[in-house]
Amino acid sequence: MAAARSLGTTGVQLADSGDCVSAIPKLDAAEKLFHAPTTLERLGECEVKVGRLVAGTEHLNRVVREPLPPSPPPAFVSARQRAQAALGPALPRIAKLRIHVDGAPTDKVMVTVDGEAVSSVLFDSDRPTDPGTHEVKAVATGYLTTTSSVTLKDGSSATVSLKLDPDPNAAAAPAPPVAAVAAGATIGPAAPAPAATGSTSSGGGKGPAIGSLVVGGVGLVVGSVFGVLALGTKSTLDSACHTKTTCPSSSQSDINSLGTNATVSTIGFGVGVVGVALGAILLATSHGSDSQPPSAVVAPRFAPWVGLGAAGVEGSFE
Repeated sequence: MAAARSLGTTGVQLADSGDCVSAIPKLDAAEKLFHAPTTLERLGECEVKVGRLVAGTEHLNRVVREPLPPSPPPAFVSARQRAQAALGPALPRIAKLRIHVDGAPTDKVMVTVDGEAVSSVLFDSDRPTDPGTHEVKAVATGYLTTTSSVTLKDGSSATVSLKLDPDPNAAAAPAPPVAAVAAGATIGPAAPAPAATGSTSSGGGKGPAIGSLVVGGVGLVVGSVFGVLALGTKSTLDSACHTKTTCPSSSQSDINSLGTNATVSTIGFGVGVVGVALGAILLATSHGSDSQPPSAVVAPRFAPWVGLGAAGVEGSFE
């Protein structure tokens, strides 16, 4: 309170001398430390004198509307009277600014007036604004920043329209990562890089064989995994079912799961055996085709697939 009293006294003295620019920081600090109608009223008066009509009239209105204590000090009564007298000529001087934004979603746009943020709920509405020249800026991610200047006279109204254009240099959104294995996704080896023209390397003849072996390995792994799942489900059903033909209705999902897992396991093992066998045959016969140009080699391509409740293999000869 002592600090507020000291700052307030200094602020009032500066205001009485006509130096409102220096008085405002003192009065504002005093009011923040300890509220007093006498301090707030002089702060509002000074703000109006320097052109800060919106803030000044709000402070004066608070002094006028604030109830006074019983038997108030004469200084408080005098402050209310001064506030009422200052409000009369100040209120009609407040200007109105209407802001309109095009080109971007309203909830993505940030608008400022002289660096002060303006809520999007005030777009296309009259915003009380101090007279003078103001800079209106609109910013949105992915759009070019746009700025406009407007000059308002006492009591006038004006509209500022801001058009946001897409930024051609905005970074494109990164592609989502590819899932390693998804339901229904194709599982198979990566396509081998094309051999250089005239290459004498024997790796081109062994490529299909290696690819088939990899496919066979994947099939065996898939068959093993679903086989283990099928055995686990069967064990659960053996415990729940009284006989091989009588099971509670709650076990229906396990019965369905057992059939699916067993089917996928069987297909997986089938693909695995075929892939390994074909790979072994191709590997054994590749030695005799090393001298052939890459274009003369017929490369079979196989790709097993696994989906929800189903599996299979597809292939082609190229």
